Amino acid sequence: MVGGILYEHTHRLVASFVGFLTLVLAVWLWRSESRRWLRNLGVIALLAVIAQGFLGGITVLYLLPTAVSVAHGILAQTFFCVMIGIAYFVSKEWQTETPPRSSHDTTLFRWSVVTTGLIYAQLILGAVMRHTGSGLAILDFPLAGGYLFPPFDKEFISSINQQRFDLGLDPVAVSQVVIHFIHRAGAIAVLFGIAGLSLQIFRHFRHQKRFVRIGLFLDGLLAVQLLLAGWVIWSRKAPVITTFHVGSGALLLGTSLLISLRSYRLLDLSVRTSLRNGVATLSNLWESTKPRITALVLVATFIGFYLAVIDTGSSLASNGWLLFHMLLGSAFVAGGAGTLNQFLEWEYDLRMHRTKTRPIPAGKVTPTAALVFGTLISLFGMAYLAVTVNYPTSLLAGMTLLVYLFIYTPLKRKTTLNTLVGAIPGALPPVGGWLAVKGTINPAAWILFGILFLWQIPHFFSIARIYRKDYRRAGFKMLPVLEEKKAVTSTYIVTFCAALLVCSLTLSFVGLAGKIYLLGAALVGVTFLFIGIDTALDMTNRRAKRLLVASFVYLPA
Repeated sequence: MVGGILYEHTHRLVASFVGFLTLVLAVWLWRSESRRWLRNLGVIALLAVIAQGFLGGITVLYLLPTAVSVAHGILAQTFFCVMIGIAYFVSKEWQTETPPRSSHDTTLFRWSVVTTGLIYAQLILGAVMRHTGSGLAILDFPLAGGYLFPPFDKEFISSINQQRFDLGLDPVAVSQVVIHFIHRAGAIAVLFGIAGLSLQIFRHFRHQKRFVRIGLFLDGLLAVQLLLAGWVIWSRKAPVITTFHVGSGALLLGTSLLISLRSYRLLDLSVRTSLRNGVATLSNLWESTKPRITALVLVATFIGFYLAVIDTGSSLASNGWLLFHMLLGSAFVAGGAGTLNQFLEWEYDLRMHRTKTRPIPAGKVTPTAALVFGTLISLFGMAYLAVTVNYPTSLLAGMTLLVYLFIYTPLKRKTTLNTLVGAIPGALPPVGGWLAVKGTINPAAWILFGILFLWQIPHFFSIARIYRKDYRRAGFKMLPVLEEKKAVTSTYIVTFCAALLVCSLTLSFVGLAGKIYLLGAALVGVTFLFIGIDTALDMTNRRAKRLLVASFVYLPA
């Protein structure tokens, strides 16, 4: 416990203790809190701290990859905000006190929300600057290389690198100088935001001590933060000063958030209702993207990406930003596909007990809004992939979307072959991940496609068997619904489970996986095949549910 080990391991110990406390808090809220939304916020806090630990592990294992390290920092600030929210929502002030009203309540709330957003964005820029090595890309303050607004030309960059050379520092690229300057520009935006917020407080709420005190505290923090910003440059990023700068930034965020929460309590009931409706609309649009299915798509995409990286002899650390762009673009396309699918089928979803509570059939989102939203995010996702990843990946995403929406979706009401057709777009995500790295598709990518394609048949046939009455009401021609003796359905299940076993093992034969994978894939594959045979022999609801559970376990295993 000396030197860097002291800081690193102490950080882990504190993180572990925070995780334990968050677990206790989440359980406590779930057992004792009557407000469901607050119980869910406790669960969100727990999931955030688990994800933070996961990102921290990746950061260490892959030697501080920029994208992961930035995400690690952003999630820490987000978790901090969630904890402040929970603390305030269980406080006496939130639950019992009646706040005095003012004609300027809405303006204060808007200023506080905008300011909180600016500070949050500024902390993200700070994380990007820190993890791209841009912290000393400009060596003077408050000017930037002697300019109020630098020219960013070759001569300017050369002069900065000359100064860095004299100080024994490595040269920087123009991108690092730009990132550093954008962070400074963000500080000016935050300064104006806090100034406007303080003006609102001291003009219209000067008789309310809870606002005056926290407003003064926010102003003091801003002054300290600006001083520390200059001191970081003047001290050439002395660790203690830099640490206080980061901590002061987090306090600014938390303080501004608390003002936002307090000002929300001042709002008139009608304004609150309007805001809640807006949040509910966003929540319903989010639900329309089928987030759980989108998450599975991203996992499959990541697996294809990861295996392609391994095949090239590279590492995830050196491909961190490419992975980020791939997953973000894929999330938009997959979410758009989910929304557009619901738009095309909402009248049929209304007939099914399993789907009638979805946003469109339940009347939470209008079909027109779903069409516009789904189209926009799908197009954005494809454009984003084209710009940040490559054109073949974008083209594959577009083809997946078209097959899913305009071939598979209408076929569900025309032929029992729809499941086979629908398994094609469902199996393309790992190919997209592979294509993002390689730029071309080779046999290994088709093996990944085959695994996901073959897995979908027993998975969806078990669902169709369980919800056959629902599918019949909607008029969907699913084989397990229409076939009475289930002989063909049983043959499909056993055949595809057996083919899946063989296909999964070929990853080892082509050198993409080792002996441990070979043994594990054989074990889970044989088990899945056995459960498939057992279901085929007597296709009851109970056995179909067991097959469905086995399919959920099989794929991640």
